[in-house]
Amino acid sequence: MWYVVGAIAVIIIAFVAWRWTSVERGARQRDERILERLLPIAQKLEAGETVTPDEVLQLARSPEVRFILFAALKDKSRPELIPSDFNSPVDQAESALVYWMMHPNELEDPPEKIEHVQEVTCQFKGADAHFHVFRYRMPEGHWAAADGWLLGLAGPMSKESEPYASMPGAFSRIVDKEGEVAPQELVDWYIDMLRQKGLAA
Repeated sequence: MWYVVGAIAVIIIAFVAWRWTSVERGARQRDERILERLLPIAQKLEAGETVTPDEVLQLARSPEVRFILFAALKDKSRPELIPSDFNSPVDQAESALVYWMMHPNELEDPPEKIEHVQEVTCQFKGADAHFHVFRYRMPEGHWAAADGWLLGLAGPMSKESEPYASMPGAFSRIVDKEGEVAPQELVDWYIDMLRQKGLAA
């Protein structure tokens, strides 16, 4: 009997360890892909060379690199290079969601198209919090492309926070197809999941 319990415990521990290292390993792979795209600007900043606003703007148009790009510019004390075009809460939320999607354990790639659907405001940890719901579709050939338009969200976000001060949470499920799940339902489910994990009051 104890041998069986012990064997089950070993299997559970092994799975948790694999899952944890898989998440960490996947995050590194994702970040390496993004940092490779930022390398030319990073090298110029390190060398004290001129980086033009247009160079930054071209990269900022890709939501998956936007958060890390702007954080790097702040870290290098070059906030003047951050284009105001992408400072809205929607732009920040879009960047957080696409960045999350690129993890190998999730969708692995950025979407072919992503559009803001709705801002949902609700109580979270005793204060008003803002969640942004998007619809997106994956490119042809991706394993999720056949599912059509899917919903994803990013949040909670505070309107008082400085732009790109910290990346909000983000999440999406393949079962949440546009037209089958309402934005409010998606946010309610997400908050309930956070509560179950002890991450929300």
